[in-house]
Amino acid sequence: MNTLTVALPAYNEEENIEALVSSWQQYREILMDKYGLILQIVVINDGSKDKTVEIAEDLKRKYSNFTLVNHIHNKGLGEAVKTGIAYFLDNCPESRYMCLMDCDNTQDPCYITDMLDCSNRTGADVIIASRYRKGSEVMGVSGFRLIMSGGARYVFSVLLNIPGVRDYTCGYRLYSREILRKASYRFEKDLIEESGFTCMAELLYKLFTCGAVFGEIPFVLRYDYKKGTSKMSVLKTAINSMGLALRLRKIKMTEKSDE
Repeated sequence: MNTLTVALPAYNEEENIEALVSSWQQYREILMDKYGLILQIVVINDGSKDKTVEIAEDLKRKYSNFTLVNHIHNKGLGEAVKTGIAYFLDNCPESRYMCLMDCDNTQDPCYITDMLDCSNRTGADVIIASRYRKGSEVMGVSGFRLIMSGGARYVFSVLLNIPGVRDYTCGYRLYSREILRKASYRFEKDLIEESGFTCMAELLYKLFTCGAVFGEIPFVLRYDYKKGTSKMSVLKTAINSMGLALRLRKIKMTEKSDE
């Protein structure tokens, strides 16, 4: 039976994790009835210092489709995403897709149907929930953060210029198993080298060099739903974006003979 694996990197999300997982559970029947997919949720706890682990352990006892993977120490978002991909490829052989999203309850699971529909309609390998498509909206984000995010987007758009991509940094994405397998085979332990939030752009471009085709769907980012403080240094992330984009441009595209 086909499965959809949802990977949720989490660091100090005691105020958000239960609400997000409960929201995902509401889509179990829809995913099965409409797409023939069994929902599997994997939380990658990245060395949280709060009660994230205790709450996740309770969720594991409550839901049979819930798995917890622990980093003893905080390693950063990049390592958490890398762990999620490795777990998906190594332990979920029946999964056709991996959906990655933030664990701060700012991204609604309801968009998974639009993402699956887009994947089925276009055959794209990666579907991005984009903040820059008609119908998208960002709520609860400061003007400074919007300016910095827009600057990072401009840098990536100019220097990387991936067809079909407007949002290079949003973490809410649907990946096909085949493209993650191909990229993991090519880059191995270097699939994600960035430790911070720029890892999302890094992963995107490396998938592109492996021949990935991208699609985007509009969504509403509800930062006003987030509880707790942000883990991202917006200015530092924006500054790091330039150096990352220049480094990524040196990666060569995969030749067809190499596939």
